[in-house]
Amino acid sequence: MARSMNEKEAMGAHHDDALPESDVTVQLAHDVDNTNYSPWSKSMFRLYLVLACAYLCGCLNGYDGSLMGGLNGMKAYQTYFHMSTAGSGTGLVFAMYNIGSVAAVFFTAPVNDWFGLRWGMFTGALVIIIGTCVQATTHTKSQFIGGRFVLGFGVSFCCVSAPCYVSEMAHPKWRGTLTGLYNTTWYIGSIIASWVVYGCSYIENNEDAWRIPIWCQMITSGIVCLGVFWLPESPRWLMAQDRYEEAAKILATYHGEGQLDHPLVQLQLKEMSNQISSEASDKKWYDYHELWNTHSARRRLICVLGMACFGQLSGNSLSSYYLVNMLKSAGITDEHKVLALNGINPALSLIGAVSGAHMTDVVGRRPLLLYTIVFSSICFAIMTGTSKLAMPGHVGNLDDADTEALTPSQRAAANTTIAFIFLFGIVFSFGWTALQSMYIAETLPTATRAKGTAVGNFASAASSVVLQYSSGPAFEKIGYYFYLVFVFWDLIEGVVIFFYFPETKDRTLEELEEVFSAPNPVKKSLEKRSAQTVLNTMGAPDDEKVTI
Repeated sequence: MARSMNEKEAMGAHHDDALPESDVTVQLAHDVDNTNYSPWSKSMFRLYLVLACAYLCGCLNGYDGSLMGGLNGMKAYQTYFHMSTAGSGTGLVFAMYNIGSVAAVFFTAPVNDWFGLRWGMFTGALVIIIGTCVQATTHTKSQFIGGRFVLGFGVSFCCVSAPCYVSEMAHPKWRGTLTGLYNTTWYIGSIIASWVVYGCSYIENNEDAWRIPIWCQMITSGIVCLGVFWLPESPRWLMAQDRYEEAAKILATYHGEGQLDHPLVQLQLKEMSNQISSEASDKKWYDYHELWNTHSARRRLICVLGMACFGQLSGNSLSSYYLVNMLKSAGITDEHKVLALNGINPALSLIGAVSGAHMTDVVGRRPLLLYTIVFSSICFAIMTGTSKLAMPGHVGNLDDADTEALTPSQRAAANTTIAFIFLFGIVFSFGWTALQSMYIAETLPTATRAKGTAVGNFASAASSVVLQYSSGPAFEKIGYYFYLVFVFWDLIEGVVIFFYFPETKDRTLEELEEVFSAPNPVKKSLEKRSAQTVLNTMGAPDDEKVTI
């Protein structure tokens, strides 16, 4: 430990040793603010390549989301397993994926804390390959459901490791955009799955039609399994293991244009050295008390649980898993048309998600969450009305004969419903997709980031299980009236976000401690970052003032 402390001091000794520590820190903060950064430099392109491997973990999750939504509309799949598009049986198949995620939650954090985030991604990708083999070779419904469980178990590792890795490796200047892009890759996987299912729907051999899309799940997971061996480890994880020289080298390579004395590298090293402890609870797999033992930790936990649950309960999962039923509620029943629309929806949402990822560093996190959740509520209200106009006298889904009998005004109402289904997807992805993983990773300190993300993943998966299992019977029994639940629930989410979710824009991960330690974190987060923020992060005494 003595050697480690000497390494720490050596790394920070690139400024005038005659200056007091607080003055050195303030000077570093000013140097960081006055340095010009370019997203097109050589080191940034190297960083993009590193992050691309982690982004593939988002594709894994997205592929499954649209895969099962597409298979649910494929007659070959329905015939083979004697399934319907709605009902408790369908709900169980969908929910088993998240039940697997729930089962894995207490294994994910120890793997990441002990072995590093790279090995967490590797473990998840390997388990997904195993789950794919179980699912794709099935001849029984029970084995298919078992494969879904194994897939969910593996994805849980990826959903903890990858967003933590991206947030810790991202350049602070563009952390919002780079971290936000992780979750937008969900739609890339979703688009691939949707169009693979659409193409396979024309295959005459019924078994191949639904087995080929399942086998394709191995592509991205295989790339991740191989790619992690060429990735650097997270510098914050290395610091927590007392491996300071390695952490400094990685920061210099990807954030400092190869220069160890770069102001941004030195500032991050100082802040991490001050806040990351080699004796923290991340060394004890069973110790979760740091998630709630202080005011700061409890406020962070509110954000983690809120974001995890709201990200699944806002109605967005309906368009991923139950788009077939939403379209049938609007009078669209033709198999190929349904599957084509299932492929168009994520493509439009991807545009919204990528745009939203960029806007996180422009307008901030809170405005995106608040405005889009209110608009989502309005979308569901309109969809309820237009679905009712398209289906007078009907509550459940229409069959093909009913669809043919629709009047022009009913078809117009049905088309309006489809338009707002797509509009909801674009708006929700604009405000929420980028932030779902990013905001959770940002709000947690290094010592509890893996465990906190695992708890968030548990809450997210549990919420998904409830919604996915209940949505099948709900569509079967009450049809489009189910949308009314989200009209009111989304507004409740907006109120919680307004009072409890602070802004995280323009601060390093370590500097957010000042925000969450404040009596009113939301109010504190809206104050402009200054050199005093850096001093507070470094634990400077209260009587040390910044002199401008």
